[in-house]
Amino acid sequence: MKKDKRNILILVIMVVLVVIISYFIFKIGLTDRLKASVQSLSAVTNDEVNASDLPIINNVINSSGETLVNTDVALIIDASSNYNITNLEYSVDLKSWKKIKGDFNDKEVSAKLVFSKTMNETIYIRATNDHGYSSYAYATKVMIDKEEPSLKVTKSSSDIIIKASDNDELASVQFSTDKLNWTDEEVSGESITLRKQLNGEKYIRVVDKVGNISNIKEIDE
Repeated sequence: MKKDKRNILILVIMVVLVVIISYFIFKIGLTDRLKASVQSLSAVTNDEVNASDLPIINNVINSSGETLVNTDVALIIDASSNYNITNLEYSVDLKSWKKIKGDFNDKEVSAKLVFSKTMNETIYIRATNDHGYSSYAYATKVMIDKEEPSLKVTKSSSDIIIKASDNDELASVQFSTDKLNWTDEEVSGESITLRKQLNGEKYIRVVDKVGNISNIKEIDE
């Protein structure tokens, strides 16, 4: 009987020790992961970091829907923190960060970031609070193409030769007699060469797949 009690006591002690050791291993691992995350974004501190210390990027509304467009792209950013947020920043490489304009000194902030030039980048966004902690980076894709296709038209006997190219992809060649009404001929690829006989059309232009239009070429009689 005494032996059984002793075995039970030893078993209970071992279980308690396993639970205690497991807790400390988990605690140390979690803290190290949080430290590593914060330091990789902002190199802020060696003190213990709790998840509740970090700001959060709650949402980013991307006006393009992360699709290729030929217009400006606006990002509407919402962030929150248990401490006042003092900075919102963005990066394309997670190394160099640029400040987003705004008067930030609150626990909940919002900002608008607009891109207008031709680009194809993943934009990373982070928030930093007045305790020096930065959020995890929020990623969204911005793809803008505002470059017009190029077009060259030459005559060869009774035919014309159309050469066009684009930085992405062409969609159609358009023909007109008055620069107002256009008929389409669908094409594809980054560059094309067409040989055609015209039927009274005097003007030609090309359009790429996001709607950029080339200069109009007039066909000499």
